Amino acid sequence: MTPEAAEQAAEILLQCRDEGSKIDQLPESCRPSTRTEGYQVQDAVLRVDGTFQVGWKVAATNHTTQSMLGINQPFAGRLPSAALAVSPLDVQQGRFANPALEGEFAVMLGAGLKGGDEPYDSGSVADAVAAVIPAVEIVDSRIGDRKAAGENTLIAAGTVAGLVLGTPSTDWRQYDLRSHRVALSIDGSLKGEGDGAEVLGDPLNSLAWLANLCIDLGCPLAAGQIVTLGTCTGLAPIEAGSEGIADFGPLGEVRVNF
Repeated sequence: MTPEAAEQAAEILLQCRDEGSKIDQLPESCRPSTRTEGYQVQDAVLRVDGTFQVGWKVAATNHTTQSMLGINQPFAGRLPSAALAVSPLDVQQGRFANPALEGEFAVMLGAGLKGGDEPYDSGSVADAVAAVIPAVEIVDSRIGDRKAAGENTLIAAGTVAGLVLGTPSTDWRQYDLRSHRVALSIDGSLKGEGDGAEVLGDPLNSLAWLANLCIDLGCPLAAGQIVTLGTCTGLAPIEAGSEGIADFGPLGEVRVNF
């Protein structure tokens, strides 16, 4: 994919964001034909938008989500600085067109993951985690029929729309993230709950998967980046006038008021 084609795709996706509209597929002239080209478009989205990357998300980290999207593996999305916020967050009407919430574990990296003799696994990435952060991802997809669009276009449109962070925990090792429960409610009604095992069996497996991907892409994870690791609660649409709360038990709550 040429830089010009990647920027054309980025401009279309950004126009959809700004207009609150969706497309079912990118034009053939700028449609990514590989996963790598999808990540090229992500990079172009940040460049054209004039923002910078502060981290990543990992999406489709369980079989239910993968089946819904018609894919068989996770994918990653860049986290732009403009998408990052802290709880409690009041969201102005019109900022998101079709918002939905996911409760997720995020991490802040205290060290880079530049690679070594062996691929990363959950054990070898743990020492790079400076803090675990309860988080809510605000999903606002620019793709209409995501299953029909295909994996490469999903990646192209995978830049994070919004990520709301709670209070970081630096003593996170006292918790077993695999069994740690997360509950997502909207206006007091439970919409989804689950634990870290929903995220590739262990949220640190998700971080290891991303670390290996980023090495392959030529942009290794760096100290200071924030990574949100995949939903524990599933996806819950939210409307104007409603409040979403993700309850992480002893790790605290994340509140988003629309």
